[in-house]
Amino acid sequence: MSQNPLSLPVTIDCEAEAIALPTREWCSIEVVKVSAPIASAWLSRNSSNRPIRLKAVMQYANDMAGGSWKSTGESIKFSRSGRLLDGQHRLSAIVGANTEVEIVVNTGLEDGSFDVIDTGKQRTGSDILTIDGIALSEARTAAAALPMIVNHSRGLPPHSSSRPTNQSMLDYWKHHPFVQPASRLVASLPRRYPPISHAKAMFLHWYFAQIDQDAADDFIVTLFNGAQLSTRESIYHLREKLMETRMQGIHLKDGVQLHACIKAWNLKRADRVVKSWRSVFPRTDEVFPEAI
Repeated sequence: MSQNPLSLPVTIDCEAEAIALPTREWCSIEVVKVSAPIASAWLSRNSSNRPIRLKAVMQYANDMAGGSWKSTGESIKFSRSGRLLDGQHRLSAIVGANTEVEIVVNTGLEDGSFDVIDTGKQRTGSDILTIDGIALSEARTAAAALPMIVNHSRGLPPHSSSRPTNQSMLDYWKHHPFVQPASRLVASLPRRYPPISHAKAMFLHWYFAQIDQDAADDFIVTLFNGAQLSTRESIYHLREKLMETRMQGIHLKDGVQLHACIKAWNLKRADRVVKSWRSVFPRTDEVFPEAI
């Protein structure tokens, strides 16, 4: 077959034509509306590729199904022999979400180019936030807090191991009204010997502020500085136990710390008298609470 010059990107939305794209032996670039059947057909051309990372596929699929998927211009790549070189996770996510996504497709590459595709270091969450103009220390805290925020917003436990995509975290940073105020408040908190991590504090402030902004400010600041606390308050016993375990080198699981903080918030909101840390920290039979 004679080779054509490199084509300008054109949109292909015919399913049969799209499925046949990998059979091209010449180099071309198209923009394709990739549906689940097309993605499934292309995945059948995947050979000797990296193992599928199910967590990445789930994250991409969630973004696609939720309408928050953003194209970076990175293409799906096929070799002259029709082999899928790059894009198995995006294609698997399209199948999993049963949706249609517009993607750039590059065909006709050398089979040996697989060895040099996608070998660069992936940008971290803090990388994308600093690129967006956020100071590095604040970006690092926000990058650790945003997965908790996104997970909770999706109905998952905030301490879930599910990791949102950088794009979904950046979208929350830019568009959710309570995220940046939480980040600014937490950036002003003391850095030495905190009772919880600044990332957890940012998540909690974001969560509580949606109920009462002033109360959220007061709760998080008081938790960190311990000022003017009564021994009959939930936040006193929360702070004392968190600081005690920290000084003793005892590691409390993330879910336990968050559970206790939310429980202390609820007790404070209910104006309950608390005499022991046992009333604040979760029992083994307790489900993860919702803030009130």
